[in-house]
Amino acid sequence: MSPNPTALLVSTDASLIEAVLGVIGSIGNLELTVVSGVDEAYSEIVRDQVALVVVHQDCLEDFDKVTQLLRLIAENRRSLPTLILSNRHRAEHALALLRSGVADYLSRPLDLSRLTYLIDVLTVRARLVRPTLVPEAPPEPGPVESLGEGDPFFYQPASSMNRMMEQVRRVASQDTTILLGGETGTGKTRLARLIHELSPRRASPFLVVNCGALSTTLIESEMFGHVKGAFTGADRDHTGKFAEVGRGTLLLDEIDALLPSLQAKLLRAVEERVFEPVGSNKSSTVQARLIAASNRSLAKEAAASRFRPDLYYRLNVINFTLPPLRDRRDMIPHLARNFIAEVTVRSGREVDGISAEALRALQAYDWPGNIRELRNIIERAIVLSVGREIQLDDLPEQFHRSGASVAPCAEFRSTICPSPAPGATLARSKDDAELVCITDALHRHQNNRLRAAAELGISRVTLYKKLHKYGLMGSV
Repeated sequence: MSPNPTALLVSTDASLIEAVLGVIGSIGNLELTVVSGVDEAYSEIVRDQVALVVVHQDCLEDFDKVTQLLRLIAENRRSLPTLILSNRHRAEHALALLRSGVADYLSRPLDLSRLTYLIDVLTVRARLVRPTLVPEAPPEPGPVESLGEGDPFFYQPASSMNRMMEQVRRVASQDTTILLGGETGTGKTRLARLIHELSPRRASPFLVVNCGALSTTLIESEMFGHVKGAFTGADRDHTGKFAEVGRGTLLLDEIDALLPSLQAKLLRAVEERVFEPVGSNKSSTVQARLIAASNRSLAKEAAASRFRPDLYYRLNVINFTLPPLRDRRDMIPHLARNFIAEVTVRSGREVDGISAEALRALQAYDWPGNIRELRNIIERAIVLSVGREIQLDDLPEQFHRSGASVAPCAEFRSTICPSPAPGATLARSKDDAELVCITDALHRHQNNRLRAAAELGISRVTLYKKLHKYGLMGSV
């Protein structure tokens, strides 16, 4: 029997099985077992080896078969995550299944990138914290063995990173509030998800509130919910993330973007563990574990009176700061190969490696966009590559200057916004110019989107829409 954990796929669709097998292969340290029905699935579920169940809804006779399987999972393996795949989107089925506790519901055509991410994060605990196979005198696991080596975002031979990940492993089992810091693209959302997966709350939801993406009224409603008539357009009651997450984990991302009025309401929720939906006098209890994240120093923000010091001290019980990729150069080869495997599965391109020369160029670069930028560079190189190995010529121009350094803003701009091709349309040229202005403003303000939007003369919501438009909002 393989020592690796297993993902169990319930399906009889050959093309779907092949796609999931490719995704599993790109993740590593995970095996795939395929069964065709509920009875076979049940015999596999009772084994401790199974870390995830993926159900192809359409291969079962009816919807009741799906719910029957979910009941069996709940009765026998309460913490076993489940994904549902469907040939077409059925809104009523999706809602019912999500309410019953499935991790996600995906319909065809499948977004393989999303599927890879979900399988990766839902099995991370099983892949990284494995029970010892020898019962007598088990060895004490070191930091890398117990956590980190299976996840390319956090694995690094350097002892400083290993020490942090060992602390993460210890803190994850507690209910302590955690503050995550680090530049945009360093993996704060992924680390928060990892903490959730390593905690006793892993069977409950993990939800994210992006505090910088919505207007003041909408972000308050997103966090705490609202009652019908609370404000213009509130035509029905809405459950906020604080209530929806239940006993799970709630990540408050870009928390520095909250206005003082919302900071005060959040402070009460953190300190007294109660909150009221917008327009309601009825208090609800906060049951979730809270993790806050910011790409700016909240200590400096509090000292400058831009963030409430009392809220900062209440959130900053445990603090983890992810170093930028330029300070984790040893992990670039590991990350690059992982991204190659991930992108080739999704794109169907036959690229399985990277040349030593190209790898040296990647390690010499300063990476202002961090891990997210590295992934974009790898995807670009795979598209341009003509062989089975990424060469230096497949990388953007700035990587050809061996050892030379250019301004980070220019590097970032040339990475995501190459010079327009001859004969480019006016609309394309306008988009390119707009993208340059946005990336320049983000660089000048150390990726603070609120200040960048103010300099550009647009609202924060408009900036987020443009970041989505240009593919700059992907989370790591």
